[in-house]
Amino acid sequence: MLDGELDPAGIRRVTMHSDGCASCKSFFDGIREQVGLHRRLAAAMVLPAGDASEPVAEVDQTLRHQLTGNQRKLSRILYELGRNFTLMGLSPEFSREVAKEPMPLPDMAMRGRSLLDEVSREQNQAAEGAGPEWVAAKDLFDGQLRSPAENLARGQRLLTECLALDPTADDARIYLGLVHYARGQRALARRQFGHVLDKSADAVMRGFALSNLSNIHLDEGDFDGAVALLLEVVQSGAARKQPRLIAAHFNLALAFGLKGSFEESLHWFDQLHQDAPHRRRWVAGELRRRSHFLHLVHTHPEASQLADRLPQWFPFEGTGVSN
Repeated sequence: MLDGELDPAGIRRVTMHSDGCASCKSFFDGIREQVGLHRRLAAAMVLPAGDASEPVAEVDQTLRHQLTGNQRKLSRILYELGRNFTLMGLSPEFSREVAKEPMPLPDMAMRGRSLLDEVSREQNQAAEGAGPEWVAAKDLFDGQLRSPAENLARGQRLLTECLALDPTADDARIYLGLVHYARGQRALARRQFGHVLDKSADAVMRGFALSNLSNIHLDEGDFDGAVALLLEVVQSGAARKQPRLIAAHFNLALAFGLKGSFEESLHWFDQLHQDAPHRRRWVAGELRRRSHFLHLVHTHPEASQLADRLPQWFPFEGTGVSN
């Protein structure tokens, strides 16, 4: 996990194992002790290097590179854990998937301990006499099963600490926005998604921020606002780089339908049916969850063509979309 070599299933196994293993709990607690220290060092290292009155002047360039590299590694660990706890808080399906996976001892533990030893040595060289700062939430890895709300709280705290180490971690900011959104804190969610849109030029990160922001507009009944954001996702070509963003087509179809533009809704469902045949079952399941939309389609006199096509395009048993 430290070296970025684990697939998502492997990362989830590490996450779940660390929640119940005393040895790995100690390891992750040790990582989290370093967060405050690295924040102080990062702030100190912006001082002029020639200022001999400051301890940072004693830090050579090699050590600075090591500190920066380790800070990124620690940030990534906090992100992976925060992301997984957030997903477990958002999706019961994700929790069930994790529960089915074996949880062997992660072989990254020894490499991780070596990293902590290195961090401690750097701490002594760069900030002699400064002990590690404990951050809040030492109870995150005590092996207890928690409710979705408690998992969201854990995810929020870890993602916040990730961003304290690396404010440019747009993916962490997206998941932190999701935590706020799940808790009904729309203003806070808007702030996180808006920050990504203000600061990032990455088309995929912007696509996720726009898509999540459009969900807030949909919840608030601002269908025109949602359409504008989703069209920006589609026009950016982000879905070609990140297949998950094909969901923007579904949301566009939904938004147009809810605002009474049924021909446009039909167009985007048609695009989704043609461009993403592997997502048809997912679309059917999503339609089932939106009974208000289905009721509108089946009862509005101008939506008859859409009502006829949906069960033909997405006819999966048990989805609520049937012939």
